[in-house]
Amino acid sequence: MSEQMTSERHATWLELFFDLVVVAAVSQLTHLLVHPSGVHVAAFFVLYTAIWLVWTSFTIYSNVASEATHTRTMLLGMVGLAAMAAAIPEATGAHSAVFAAAYLYTSGVASQGLNRTGRIVKGWSAAQRNAGLLPFIVAFWVDDPRWKLALWALGVAMTLCFAMVVDNNDPERMRQFQERMDERAERHGRPLPVFQAWDPHASHLGERLGLFIIIVLGEAVLQLIGAIGEVEWGWSQVGIGLAGFGLLIGLWWLNFRFGFDEENQTPPRILLPAHLVVAVSITLIAFGLGTAAEHATDPLPNLHRWLLCAALVLCLALCALANRAWWAFAILAAPLALAAFGSALSAVTVVLVLAAAVAGFVVYFNRRSTA
Repeated sequence: MSEQMTSERHATWLELFFDLVVVAAVSQLTHLLVHPSGVHVAAFFVLYTAIWLVWTSFTIYSNVASEATHTRTMLLGMVGLAAMAAAIPEATGAHSAVFAAAYLYTSGVASQGLNRTGRIVKGWSAAQRNAGLLPFIVAFWVDDPRWKLALWALGVAMTLCFAMVVDNNDPERMRQFQERMDERAERHGRPLPVFQAWDPHASHLGERLGLFIIIVLGEAVLQLIGAIGEVEWGWSQVGIGLAGFGLLIGLWWLNFRFGFDEENQTPPRILLPAHLVVAVSITLIAFGLGTAAEHATDPLPNLHRWLLCAALVLCLALCALANRAWWAFAILAAPLALAAFGSALSAVTVVLVLAAAVAGFVVYFNRRSTA
């Protein structure tokens, strides 16, 4: 049986409170890139994905449960997510067990909350059946940070792939899931209802995804203003401040005019991975702008320049691909050239060119939508 929630829903105060933990987590993640090594850069992407998966599971839970959302479940999730955020600086070292345990714990809390609703979420199975938990468990017995991180990367990759491929609306899969739940309920003496396939509420999901993007954009503004405020002001710093702020305004306009909004009807198995790419990209852009403000007249470190340019290319390319704006891809030649050949250019020059590329996208999409 399949049902679709049709009543108008908006994010609650509890959900907004939950999102505050994400602000702390994103801020902690960018610290991994201040003095980056290969392990730190890899950890940034793996830990970001793990935190995003937890956030997504609780977002899906509150979406499906609607008015029946348990405050206790959300608060328990906040505690676990806060533990993950606090463990980030030493997540591959002294606090690795805390991070992994918190990830397993929060995944279980969200899954149990969804199971209590008696609904199987269509389009995003990771919220109820996280296929990548086993590598996190195995990693407890691994001491080498690189192998531990590799196992975590395998875990989050398995979760994402499984969620994008598996169809929860398949009758045979639903029957198997029901049997497993019945067996578990019988062991624990807690009967569960007959499960139904359930479509997430599209407008509520679009709003929640948009709020996450607003969070990372807010973090970007905070990093840019903080970096500008800590250096001596000159024309180069002013140029980075204005160009960087204009770049973020352009990303905001593109994302909410042609990306994540309450009217987005894209299936979750496509929409959610796209959201992860955009969120990670904007976070990297935020860090890159802050670094550029500190090196206004000097060339950016190679890794930071590559991360900044590649993140912007990914973000803009996804927008162009989603809207089939094929001619817009030509604009991406500029940031790609900067990444490959811009080692001698000053940071202010790099930011000005990237801001011009975003402005080109805005002009192109504005004229396209008008036509």
